[in-house]
Amino acid sequence: MEDRVSIHFSVEDGIIEVEQKKGPLISRKEISRDQLLNCFRKSVYIREDAPPVLSSGFLPLNTLAVRQTKESVSVVVWYPRLRADLSLYKTPYPDFPIPRLVFGFSVGAADGAVSACRIGVIADETPTPDTIMYRYPFSNVDSSGSLCIGANTLPQYKELRKAAGLPALLLSIPNNFDRFDPSDNQLGLDYRELMQHLKDKEPAYYYTDILIPNGQTLAHFIQRM
Repeated sequence: MEDRVSIHFSVEDGIIEVEQKKGPLISRKEISRDQLLNCFRKSVYIREDAPPVLSSGFLPLNTLAVRQTKESVSVVVWYPRLRADLSLYKTPYPDFPIPRLVFGFSVGAADGAVSACRIGVIADETPTPDTIMYRYPFSNVDSSGSLCIGANTLPQYKELRKAAGLPALLLSIPNNFDRFDPSDNQLGLDYRELMQHLKDKEPAYYYTDILIPNGQTLAHFIQRM
């Protein structure tokens, strides 16, 4: 005689009954939904070498890509604004026109500390992996997009969604001449000349007269997370 376990559900009153048949003996027991779900969870086989499943939680607005490990969460976000408050040393440039930007950064899982900040210039279009990128025309950013923040202290984000304000904060860090190269703009202007030249222009002017393609796409920027 076959031994078996059967589960019976009562649609009318929501009762869950487990029936166990062992030889000629039959036993029945009512269980709760939580008990049933717990049994199912314990019965699921997970390979020892299977990667852990991690939840990202609520992401910053305009997130394009995310990579999560036990140590940190790395994200790339699209910046929706085409103006920002910039400064060169002590000279302020409020509401300054900027090209379309993307930002990459990591947030520590344990302490929320921000690290590995990057900035990239992309075409002014709906971003896709094939969106072309340009040389960064300002300072403090190297050819890979890595941002030098100097002695500035960055905030900690215990909730990742609150990092949506980080791009504006990074742009507000006073610029100097570090990593600025006149060959990164079509006109070959030095930094102060460039800022004076651009302050009254529209953002679209970058794409006709200033920016130089760097031979990469948004996919390359994301892969460096």
